[in-house]
Order: sequence, then structure tokens, then C-alpha cells
Amino acid sequence: MAINMRKINFILFTMIYFAASIVLMGSQYRPLSPTLIYSRYALILLGFFIIIVIYFKKHGLTIMRFPSFFSMYLFIIWILFGFSVILSEIIHHTFPFQGLFFLLIVPFIYFSVMPFMTKLGGPFIHHSLFTANLLYILISYLTVRVEFLPYSGIAANPNGFGQIAAITVIAGFFTLITLSNKGRLPKLLIIAAILLSLVSVIFSSSRTSFLVVGIITLIISVHFIMAKRNFKPLLIIMTIGLIGWFSPLKEKFLSGLLEKFASLNEAGNLFNGRTGTWQLVVKEASLFGHGDDYFEGFFEGAHNSLINILGVYGIIPTLLLAAFLLFLIVLAFINTFRKSQDKLAIFPFIIIVTFTLFSMTEAMFGLIGNGITIAFYHVVGLLLLTEGPKTMVRETNISP
Repeated sequence: MAINMRKINFILFTMIYFAASIVLMGSQYRPLSPTLIYSRYALILLGFFIIIVIYFKKHGLTIMRFPSFFSMYLFIIWILFGFSVILSEIIHHTFPFQGLFFLLIVPFIYFSVMPFMTKLGGPFIHHSLFTANLLYILISYLTVRVEFLPYSGIAANPNGFGQIAAITVIAGFFTLITLSNKGRLPKLLIIAAILLSLVSVIFSSSRTSFLVVGIITLIISVHFIMAKRNFKPLLIIMTIGLIGWFSPLKEKFLSGLLEKFASLNEAGNLFNGRTGTWQLVVKEASLFGHGDDYFEGFFEGAHNSLINILGVYGIIPTLLLAAFLLFLIVLAFINTFRKSQDKLAIFPFIIIVTFTLFSMTEAMFGLIGNGITIAFYHVVGLLLLTEGPKTMVRETNISP
């Protein structure tokens, strides 16, 4: 049964992650078509419906519990955050869709149902996340020619394509290390996909995506050296770096990312003009924000999750969310060392850090969000909740 559930989970969550990331194909200047919007919600709702049915069929009404007081306090902070968003929306005379999503949907589907599916079918999050994002890269190169840089593919802008490529690199690494019992061909295909994704990060000229890949690569290398005395990841990274440096990609890298960094730094505009928006939002901040339409008066959106929450919902929700993210990173870090024998123990920490880094340059806490948002909520659920003493589940593997 576990093998069947693993396959079902892989298909369902690949579909959910892929559908959620359709949002990256649209932007303020290039709205999604109605067909894409309806397809996105239809696929996500279908996936949610199926996993909820499986959840109630196999889980029943077993009460979830907290594995530690730290987890319980974090859950309480999230609930308070949801309540504060609801209060903000009510104050501004809007129906609290977003607040109810944070308060009810996230704890039930993301924190409870999705982790249960993981424990029922075994580790699959990295497989699904890798496959879903790789599909975007392949479709991009098959349908949109690389005529100039930065390259966007089928995404609305280069930053969106860079985010997809960066997540593919990160999820691909974990997919690779879990294929130790597979043949050489699957490993070579995954390595090729990771290399293609790295090239895609360079083609996108996305500074955030490049920095995220660099920071996550450093974290993974240090983890394997310190915790496992394993220098293979570092050697692989250095080999790939040397190959890239002596290949034609060097010119693309220098003319794309580094030139972009240098030109913006010389102009004193390293954050691409966003600091002015952030300073204004902080200056105008109020306890419960200015409502959903606050950023309509700006040339661009917040390009930062905390700034977006601050402007729309206010100081109190922002402080609660910031505290939640900070303590969540600490919990994930502790969890990594508690389960040091598990080669996937660091995966929740990596997903949380990846999501948080992207949140510093994009608003990631929308209704549903994109693929990495759902993966973030998913691993949070793995850290915060577990089944109670009476459970119908026989599989107890809690690795993501």
C-alpha cells in the first residue's frame, strides 16, 4: 500500500505544485488569461479534494498533537497572525478571505492533511517539487527561443523564471541523493536537469535566484561536512563551478548577473528602486494596515512579503509573522541535528530558508501562493504537528 500511496502522492503533489506556480506566468503588466486562472484553481482544488478524501478515509478523526512546546508556541503565533489579518480586513470593511485562509485552510490542509499524506506514502516533496518546476523549464525552452537575455521563458518576467530554476536546482539535489539505489541513467538525467536549471538561473539574470542558490549551496555543503564528514557535495559544486567558468557560460554570467549587480551598485540603486517604496510603507504603517487596495497607489508592489503585510494588514500581523518565521527557522535548524542520521533531515530547513529568502524580494503570502509557498507550508506542518496516540496509520516515516 505504501508503494501505491507514494505514486499517488507524487502525482497529486506534482500537479498541485505545478498548478500553483501558474501564477508566475502572470504579472501586473501581463495578467493571466481566464483559461489559465480557471485551470490553476481547478487543478489545485481537485488535488486538495482527493488528498482530503484520503485523509478522512485513512486518518479518521485522530487528534493531532504537538511534538514539543516549541511547536505549540509556534502554532499559537500562527493562529494569532491569522486572527490579526481577519481583524484588519474587518476594520477595512472587506470580507476576511485572506485571514480565514491563514486561520483555517493553512492549519487544516497544509499543516495537517499534507504532512499526513507524507507520513502515509513516504518522502516525496522534493521529487514533486523538482518535477513540477522542471516541467516549466522544459516547456519554456521548447516554446520560447533564447533570443536575448535576461530570459523569461513562459514566466511573466525573468525573476519568475529564475525562481523556478533555483527551486529546481535545490529540489533536484535532494532528489539525487535519495536515488542511491537507482541505476546510473536516472542519476545522469537528474544531474543534467540540475545543470540545465543552473544555466537557467544564469539566463534569467535574477540576482535573488542566484543568491538563493549560492546561500543554499553553502548551507548544504557545510551541513554535509560538519554533520556527516562528507565532502562530496562540496567537490561536486567546485567541479561544476570550474566547468562553468571555462565554458561559454562564463560570458553569459559576466554580462548578465555581474554586470547587473555592478550597474545598479554604481547608480546607488542595488535594490532596483524598491527601498523608496519600503521606506514609505514603513513611514505610513499603522496597527492594522491600509486595506487590500493599498499598493494600487504605487508604481509597483511591495516586492517583500513583510512589507506587503505591513502595508495591507498592519504592524501587529507583521510582527507576528516575523516572529513566526524567525522561530520556525530555529525549530527547523534544531530538527536537522536531532535527526542527523536522516539524509533528508535538513530538507525542511532548506525549504524554509529558501522560501524566506525569496520572501525578501517578492510577496509570497498570497491566497494559495505558488509552488514553493505550498512546499513551505507543507514542511512547516511536518515540524509542528504529529498524530495523537490513537492513529490508524501504520507507516511512521516522517521524513519529507
